[in-house]
Amino acid sequence: MQCGCQYPLQVVDIEELPSDSLFVRFRCDHCGFSLGAEGNAKELDPLVPTMMWTDEALYQLGRLPPYLATLVRDEVETFANVQRQRVLTFSRVCTARNKGMVEWSPDAERRLDNVPSGIRAMAKTELERTALDRGMPAVTVALMEEVKTRYFGMAAGRS
Repeated sequence: MQCGCQYPLQVVDIEELPSDSLFVRFRCDHCGFSLGAEGNAKELDPLVPTMMWTDEALYQLGRLPPYLATLVRDEVETFANVQRQRVLTFSRVCTARNKGMVEWSPDAERRLDNVPSGIRAMAKTELERTALDRGMPAVTVALMEEVKTRYFGMAAGRS
């Protein structure tokens, strides 16, 4: 992106917000103009010129033993390159560690059988996408209840 003065805008900071969205700050080194953009990681990827880690993702990486942190960093960056992701958030690190796959808890699998067959595939896809977006390793009954409440405005009490 270019500033109005025709110089490139530099990414100054990427902040993970509590609402699963990001806030990216840009600044022109030439004239000092700055601006910000809020959105999810997928929306902001095209605005970030190079791969960047959020502070939260770096914090989690820093908690690993040094020999393991290097391996995890390489694994995550390789996965992000394949997925064409430029912003590496905590949830994207978890997704990369899971190789983009998500498990199902036994209770959640049993519960999925109760979903009408006409919408079961769509429900499964949405639950897995939500789990991956949040960096969760598995779909749980709690996640199923949360998604059901979000989409249908109610939570079922049956298992």
